[in-house]
Amino acid sequence: MGNGEFLSQLSGHLEAGRLDEASFNRIQKHELAKSDSASTEENSEPTQLSNDGASLRFKDNAMRFSLGVVAAIGATLVLIGFGLLASLIDDAIGLDIVTPLFALVACLAYFAPRLDVSGRAMVFVGEARAIIFGAASMISVVWFLGEIIDKSRNENFGPLNIFEWAPTLLVALASIHFARQMEAWVAYCAGWILWFYPMAFAIEQASETYAFICLMVVMGVLFAELWREWFAKDRTPSFAIQAAFHSMMLGIMAWVSLFIFEEAFDNSMLMALLYVVGWFVWMKVFPEKFSSRDYSQSSLNTSWPSILGVLVFYTGVPLYAGFTIGDSTIEEIGIGGFEISSGFLFGILFHGLMGLQMFGWKAANVVIKPSLTEPGTFAGSVFFIMAFVWFIFGLIDFLEDLAGYIFLPMGLLVLVLGTKRLMTGSTPEQGTEDSENEPLAN
Repeated sequence: MGNGEFLSQLSGHLEAGRLDEASFNRIQKHELAKSDSASTEENSEPTQLSNDGASLRFKDNAMRFSLGVVAAIGATLVLIGFGLLASLIDDAIGLDIVTPLFALVACLAYFAPRLDVSGRAMVFVGEARAIIFGAASMISVVWFLGEIIDKSRNENFGPLNIFEWAPTLLVALASIHFARQMEAWVAYCAGWILWFYPMAFAIEQASETYAFICLMVVMGVLFAELWREWFAKDRTPSFAIQAAFHSMMLGIMAWVSLFIFEEAFDNSMLMALLYVVGWFVWMKVFPEKFSSRDYSQSSLNTSWPSILGVLVFYTGVPLYAGFTIGDSTIEEIGIGGFEISSGFLFGILFHGLMGLQMFGWKAANVVIKPSLTEPGTFAGSVFFIMAFVWFIFGLIDFLEDLAGYIFLPMGLLVLVLGTKRLMTGSTPEQGTEDSENEPLAN
């Protein structure tokens, strides 16, 4: 029996629930490793076997996600149906049963006895349970706070309004942990939305200072989830989906914290500078204290999910910090009759230094090692791209009307020279040979 056929049969056992995913990954890795060692003697077979294994995993993952999407649609329709039922009862007898009804639905989804299902049915049921539990729990709590308690905006419900944001925070935490228990991939993709509720209730305070403190607590809890994700040894690459959306949500909260801090302490510069300086300190200390880690049975680095949060927040906050510094010091700098906002200069400087740090403070590595397959150098490349983007915007701000007369011919010149170089630099045969020998970037 060939390895491809053997892995295909194992895939059937995986779908039927007779084999767990971790064991399948170990067997697949072993079989492909055997194929790779045999390739030194027989040069034709390993590539085909590896492709067979990758194709099988792709089909399994695509099927699993498709089942999750269908389960999510069904769960959404169920929740809408219960909502309409509660509305009909309220109209008929004037009894608001939204909170107890959705609390009951959430309990049924969580404590439901394990059905005798396996394989694809287990995936389908798990996705539905995870989505119904998370959404129904949050609807129940939010409806109780908004319609039953119904306090005014300037009134706190408990010290620091804790009885509003703490319950929604607990629901968000319980939902993401239950989704992991069910291995619900679609719930991983949608669970981050629940974090908007604790964030919204945390900043809804009589005092902006209290709002900032509570928002920092919520951000700390979310950061702790990402921290545990990085150190977890038994989590498979599918958990990276959830972690990536959590890092994105943390980036959104960080943006909100900037404006809440400004309103609370009448200072827009300090918090932005703390985030920028904090990045330099973190990237100096963290890699020295902890080694790189990969997800279980995978070569996927556990730092990759945090990149989405970096893209959301750290592609813009250096420029924001630069403009706040400019507003507090020298807002514009005049050169030769033209003026440029100093915020662009600070933004370019911060992004350039952040990018250089990711390449070990070695400018040569920016050209020699611009790898997009490692999270560190990927982030560094993004920072240099953002520095270039701010340079273009700063140059437009500096030259004003003259910018159009400069950028248009420069752009055309680059296109013409690039096309001419590619047309005359190699023959079609050479181009084909180069494309066959050139390694593919991941």
